[in-house]
This record gives sequence, structure tokens and C-alpha cells, in this order.
Amino acid sequence: MRKLTAMIVASTLALSSASFAFAAETTATPATDAPAAMQGKMMHHKGPHNMNPFAGLTLTEQQKTQMKEIMKDSGARPDRAAMKAQMDQMHSLVASDSFDEAKVKSQIDTITKAQSDRMLDRARAENKMYNLLTPEQKKQFNENYQKRADKMEQMRDHKPGQPKPADAE
Repeated sequence: MRKLTAMIVASTLALSSASFAFAAETTATPATDAPAAMQGKMMHHKGPHNMNPFAGLTLTEQQKTQMKEIMKDSGARPDRAAMKAQMDQMHSLVASDSFDEAKVKSQIDTITKAQSDRMLDRARAENKMYNLLTPEQKKQFNENYQKRADKMEQMRDHKPGQPKPADAE
């Protein structure tokens, strides 16, 4: 049960932070401006923590405008207060003197339904934005995705206390 609760908390945090990634600029920053580009971004594993799948693409002003409009029309930002209330409710169920499985299952259903709705809205918006890209940009988008997936795989396989693989830095 702890693993399930931890998974729900982690995915909720990931989804809520991912929604704000689109507010960042979507154009590539030249390598010479790297220190300035890092300002205001989280640092994780010696690099920026950027969940924007369109980062690194050189977009036209028209594409940027259209993407911002898609994001604006894609629905409201996640309600952090509601998400916190859901997680607080789960905590109170877990931290109670007796375990009520029916209430916990109901709360899990509530949380996962909200997450599912947010993921669907985001996927719909990302698909619309992807279809604004040129064939070359789509190719780069997919290459960037594969690079991020490979890096995540390396990070997932890394055991604490062991040296990092040379290509992971």
C-alpha cells in the first residue's frame, strides 16, 4: 500500500509540475548562454529539469503563438489546492487507527480520475502542438524524446553508491 501511495503522490507531483513546463520559452538557447538559461530552472543531475517536450526546437513566432493559444485553450491549470486536499484525505485514511479499505479505494479512484483527466487534456494539447511542427521539427522532437527516454533509463538503472556511467553526465 505504501508503494501505491508513493506512486500516486509522485505522479501527482510530476503531472502538476509538467503542466507548468509549457509556460517556459520553447526555443533553443545557444550553448554560449547556458548559465543564463539555467537561471530560474531546477538543477537535477547537473542539468536543467525541463519537462517541456518542445524544448530544444527552433520554433517560428507563429508556431509559438499557436502553441500558447493551444495551451490556453486546453483547460485550466491543475488546482493545487484540490490536489493537496485529495492527498491530505489519503494521508488521513492511511494515518487512522483502523484501515477502511473501501474509503481508501474510493480516494484512490478520485485521485486517479483527476490525474487521468489532466493527462488526457495534456496529451490532446501536445498532439495539436506536435501537428504544428514541420517534418524536420517532428524528426528532432522524436529524437529529443528518445534521448530523454534513454537518459531516464540510465538514471533508473543507476544504483546509489555506484559511480555514474560516463555518458550519463
